[in-house]
Amino acid sequence: MGTSTTTPARQAQDTGYRQFLPLVQGATLIEWTGTGLFLAVSTIYFVKVAHLSTSSVGAGLTIGGAVAVAAAVPIARLAGRWGPKPVLIGVMLLRALATIGYLWVDGWWSFLVVVALVAVTEQSSPPLVQSYVGARAPESLRAKVMAVQRTVVNLGISLGGLIAGAALGSGAPGAFRPLLIGGAVAYVVVAGVYATARAEEAAATAGSARVAPLLKDRALLGFTAYNALVSLWMPVLNVAFPLWLVTETDVPERYVGILYAVNTVLCIALQYPLNRCYGTTRRAWYSYAAAALLLALGALAFAAAPGFGRTPALLVLGGAVVLLTFAELLQVGASWTLSFELAPQGARSAYLVLFNTSRTVANRVAGPVLMTGVVLALGTAGWIALACVLLLGALVPFAVLRGPRATAG
Repeated sequence: MGTSTTTPARQAQDTGYRQFLPLVQGATLIEWTGTGLFLAVSTIYFVKVAHLSTSSVGAGLTIGGAVAVAAAVPIARLAGRWGPKPVLIGVMLLRALATIGYLWVDGWWSFLVVVALVAVTEQSSPPLVQSYVGARAPESLRAKVMAVQRTVVNLGISLGGLIAGAALGSGAPGAFRPLLIGGAVAYVVVAGVYATARAEEAAATAGSARVAPLLKDRALLGFTAYNALVSLWMPVLNVAFPLWLVTETDVPERYVGILYAVNTVLCIALQYPLNRCYGTTRRAWYSYAAAALLLALGALAFAAAPGFGRTPALLVLGGAVVLLTFAELLQVGASWTLSFELAPQGARSAYLVLFNTSRTVANRVAGPVLMTGVVLALGTAGWIALACVLLLGALVPFAVLRGPRATAG
């Protein structure tokens, strides 16, 4: 015999959040559709329309990522003082201006300014949304909420990519203009959605804690570094995989797009069902271990692919992409759960902004250089070395869970 312990206040909180959630999901879909409009074709635009060399584009993107990492501290201070909502609105408006700024890029320096602003806003948006939404989510729903948000992000990117592909079908340089304008409009609309949200639904904690203590927090720094390591699935998937397929295997390059589609479909289909894997602190740590292990196995599969003929190599590469996809799903979900649970409540927004620099380091700063300058440069030995590092990384969560600060769940 049992009775419900849910209080009327808790019921009201849950009902209010469930009413608030569709608004956030709609804003997320608009934001990432706008991002998807330009994401897949940005390199083509920089080279063919802005007339930049591939090396200058790579250097600019890396420097922009470094600027974004440096900008995390002032963004964290703003979020810690004012809360995530007003900072998020400002970030969206700045992102709109930076996106439009691509239309006036006429050289490397103007490109660098614009790409740095875009990098800063792209890095800042996800943790601010996480803080803004997660603070209102009942603890029992946080993993599910994250899974839905991630699914919506993937849907938005896919939708934006499809629109971009259709718009660029003619091959005319002028087709990029409406894509950039559309992306900027999407960010303005998202800013408007958050700005007009009812005050009681938009409430989020604004901490008075200073950022300086967070910068000395060894747990935060260690967790951020570890997340950067396991986030290497991003440069592996986006940089190393296509270059490896084209240069070292007999698989036709058209299969790059097909294997990317496999990744996208699996992410959309499986992110929500897998939310049980990282719904608690303990499960999230185990998910990190599994993600590192899967990423290591994927690296070994990439290493083996050139030793096969066309069809077997395609199957091996497909298996590697599937392994990377599951690593992505588990790492992203686990990072959401753990970063929110470990963040000091009085400085949650600032903590999340600083923690999210790990994603930028992996995807924009160190990751591409590591993939091209070490892994691909060494070939098979590079993939094996990466796998060994990741296998060691898979042991870290077990050490954490055996430590004095381990949390049951």
